[in-house]
Amino acid sequence: MTNYPDSNNKGGAVIIPLDGSRTGARAFGAAEAMARLLKAPLHVIHVGDEPLAEEKLASFLKLDQVHTEGTRFHQASGDVANIILELGTRLDASIIVMSSHGRTHNAALVAGSVTMSVIQQCDIPVMVLRPLKAGMPGHDWQPGRMLIPHDGSPVTASEVDQVFSLASLMGADIDVLHVAAGARQPVEAGAFTGPRYLDRPHYDWSGWADEFMRRFASRQPEVKVRLVYKTGDTVEQTLAFAREQHEDLIALIWRGRMEGKRAATVKGILMQAEAPVVLKRIK
Repeated sequence: MTNYPDSNNKGGAVIIPLDGSRTGARAFGAAEAMARLLKAPLHVIHVGDEPLAEEKLASFLKLDQVHTEGTRFHQASGDVANIILELGTRLDASIIVMSSHGRTHNAALVAGSVTMSVIQQCDIPVMVLRPLKAGMPGHDWQPGRMLIPHDGSPVTASEVDQVFSLASLMGADIDVLHVAAGARQPVEAGAFTGPRYLDRPHYDWSGWADEFMRRFASRQPEVKVRLVYKTGDTVEQTLAFAREQHEDLIALIWRGRMEGKRAATVKGILMQAEAPVVLKRIK
């Protein structure tokens, strides 16, 4: 059974998939907050073998209280990830909010199989929250700062607009963090790499920062942007900076491939971040 909205939906929805576990339901507060901040309708999708009576669905999904007026519930059967992706497309969703794990929770894994499948295929931004983290966002959550690690590459720049737009709608400021490795690595053609003097970045940092901001941070002038330069390991520096600056969100722009040694930065941050992580896959 599939219960989807009419095709004349105007879009901009917030979607949260729930499997009936307490673990998965811990992300619901963040979904409600995003619906409020984005002024968007909230849609809950449950995929199961048998449809549940509408009056019993919220209880089954472990939603003790629903604060968002007009929240819509959908039920479907079939491949869970595909159904989530299909609903996101049908609703022209602004963001999908997911717990990193659900009913089959294994904290040693980056994320459960459904979440992993969705984030690797989804063109819509996906917010992932680790359910064991203390102080999960509630429906009144008001994120003030978003951290974006940015490598200066054209492919990263091509997708950063949507992340800046989200920050604008949420009323959040942005910290752009550029982490340079200790040694030069081959870079993509057209990339905007860091200052030449890695050990003395102040020599040309000012000019580099001005150009970086002109290229990548001018698209949403109402968003206050701070550019920070670090050297070392990207995961370590990102997590340390997020903790020190009390970042409310970390946004990662990535290629959507996690097999083998791919996406080491994304995996490391997802496993350890205290803040929710928004993933935007490069198309």
